[in-house]
Amino acid sequence: MVALQAPDPVEVVVRNNGPDVWGVLASLVPLAILLAAVIAAFIGWRSMQTQAEANRRAQWWDRAAWALDASTSTNMDRRVIGLGVLALLAESSLAGEEEARIVQVASNESLAQKVTAREDARGKPPSPGAPETGTQKRIRLEAARLRVVTDRKIGQQTPEWIVELTRTRD
Repeated sequence: MVALQAPDPVEVVVRNNGPDVWGVLASLVPLAILLAAVIAAFIGWRSMQTQAEANRRAQWWDRAAWALDASTSTNMDRRVIGLGVLALLAESSLAGEEEARIVQVASNESLAQKVTAREDARGKPPSPGAPETGTQKRIRLEAARLRVVTDRKIGQQTPEWIVELTRTRD
């Protein structure tokens, strides 16, 4: 029998040049998916908030249109209600400066102010005319309240005679 000689041992060298890039990236995929889901959820939530705000503003304008129409009605009771609703709407956070200026037109008309802005700033009341009925006084009171609210909203000083109207009771 012939004896076989064992082969020379094979030297195996393993080189580790750092982490496997693909392995690291593969381990980060779940984190990237989670991050993308959170971003998408935030965008969706923000979109819903924006849409809800737009819907509330549209409803505000629908109510304001009704109240503006009512405030110019020939029916005096409806006019009082319209001015009161406008004052409530003007206090809303949905009403900005521009909306307050638009609503203020109704108060000016109901206060029978046919004066210029300069005369208004001096605080002159409209000239006295025929005696007012109880309903007409209520209209002027609601118009004065509306004017105070809108002036506060737009940062304008309310003439003293209008403020006095809000303090008077029948």
